Amino acid sequence: MMRILALVPGSPGDQLLFFPTLDTLKQQYPHAEIDVVVEPRAMAAYRICQSVNRVIKFDFSDRNSLSDFGNLLGTIRDREYNAAISSQPRLSLDILFWLSGIAKRISFAGQGDFLLTDVITADPTTYEAVQNHNLLIALDIEKPCPPIKVNLPKIDLDWATNEQKRLGIQQSGFILLNCGAYANYPDESWAEIAINMQVKLPNLPIVVIDSVNNANLIKQLNTKVPSLLIASPSDIGKLTAFIAAANLFICTEGDAMQLGVAVGTALVAILSSSTPAAALLPIAEKRIKYVQAIAGQTLSDISPKTVLEKIWEA
Repeated sequence: MMRILALVPGSPGDQLLFFPTLDTLKQQYPHAEIDVVVEPRAMAAYRICQSVNRVIKFDFSDRNSLSDFGNLLGTIRDREYNAAISSQPRLSLDILFWLSGIAKRISFAGQGDFLLTDVITADPTTYEAVQNHNLLIALDIEKPCPPIKVNLPKIDLDWATNEQKRLGIQQSGFILLNCGAYANYPDESWAEIAINMQVKLPNLPIVVIDSVNNANLIKQLNTKVPSLLIASPSDIGKLTAFIAAANLFICTEGDAMQLGVAVGTALVAILSSSTPAAALLPIAEKRIKYVQAIAGQTLSDISPKTVLEKIWEA
C-alpha cells in the first residue's frame, strides 16, 4: 500500500489552503494512506477533511529538542512512507525527511534543497492553495488546483440550524461578522459598518461571532449596536457550518476567512498589507471581495467607508 506524508506547519487556515493538495492526492491514489503532521493548534481543522487517514501532532513553532525530533523521526520511519511533502521550506524539516529514508522528498526551494529529491519554486504572488498544489508536479500530477472543500458532519449542520432558531433568525437569512481580535480592526469601525447595513437591510439580522480573543471588542461593539446578535460556536465544525448558513460573511484576515472561502458564502475580507491579496484569496471568484491596507498602514487605517463601498459594490 502506498503511504504519503505531508508536513504542514501553521494555523488552521494554513491547513485549509493545503486541503486541495490532499484532495487531489486522495483522488489520484484512492487506496493510499495519507497522513499529516501538524501543530496542536491546527489539528481541529482535520475534523472537516475527508482525505487524511492520520493526524500526527508536532509543535513546529516550539523550541524542539533533539529528542522531540527523534520521537517524530521514529514515528515517520515506523510508517515506511513512499513519499513526503513539506508545505514550508525549512532546513530542519528537510533534514528530518533525509534522515527518515523516504525515497521521494518534496518541498519548496530553500536552504535544504540538497536533502530533497524534488524542489519546487514558489511564487509568493500566486494563490497559496495553488502554490501548495504545485508540489504535486514532483509526483507527475499536473491537474488544476481544485477549490478548497470541507466535509461538515451532520451534528455541526444541526447545531447551525438550532443556533439560528435560538437567535430568532427567520427565513430571510443573516449577515455574519467575524471581527477578529480587539487590536485588529477597531470596534467603532465595525459599529459604523453594522449600523449602515441595518439601515439599508433592516430585515436582515446581523450576527457577530464570539471567540476567546475578542471578548473586549464584542463588549464595546454591543454597547454601540445593541441589536447585534451573538453566536458562540465551540469548534471549527460548528463555526464552518454557521458561516455556510450566512448570506454574507464579513471578516478580517485569518482562519475564519479561509472557512468562508471553502463553504462558498459571499465574502468581504479586510486584509493587512503583509501578504498580497492574490496569495490569500481566489480573487477571480465574483463572490469574493476584499479591501487591503496599503504598505506601512495597519487594519485600523482602513476606513469603514471603504469597507462599505466594497460591500455595496455592484
